[in-house]
Amino acid sequence: MKRFAAVTAVALVLLYAPGVLADTNEHPSGSLGFHTADAPVGLRWWFPGQQVGLDAGLGFDSHPSNVFTDETLKDFTVDLGVPILLKSWSRVHFMFRPGFQFRSVEEETSSPPAAFDSDHEKIFQISGELETEIFLVDNVTISAAHGVAYQSINPIGAGDNLNTFTTTGGNFTSVGFHIYFFGGGAP
Repeated sequence: MKRFAAVTAVALVLLYAPGVLADTNEHPSGSLGFHTADAPVGLRWWFPGQQVGLDAGLGFDSHPSNVFTDETLKDFTVDLGVPILLKSWSRVHFMFRPGFQFRSVEEETSSPPAAFDSDHEKIFQISGELETEIFLVDNVTISAAHGVAYQSINPIGAGDNLNTFTTTGGNFTSVGFHIYFFGGGAP
């Protein structure tokens, strides 16, 4: 139902906002923003010709232990992708984005009276997504994507890796965005 609402909202913007579809020049090649909220500090760089780009994002989280009040657990995410432009209209890019994500989540492995100990669950993901990037105004975009992914999860402890094949997608509560303001292209 959420996906239907998201598609309907995008369709209404495209049909009823003629200013959104106005012609635009090539935008600057570099932007700050993100593809996924798991790695929100990122950039997108389009190579010359703006047909192929590179996404890179980082995420970090530090949170207190549930049991040991003086200990902090740390998680981090690295997200990389290669957006490949399939079709472009005046204010819309439609692209294929193969991607790779690594996530490390620290979890407690002990409880009092034992000393604090932790281990990291590691998640590797390889994905292929179709992404739509919409220019709201010159050089400011929102984007959403959906696709498929292969995940390999290395759980804490001595267990085997868990391998899954899954679908991916976002909705309007987790859209990406980019603000293009450096590199080649139009000012």
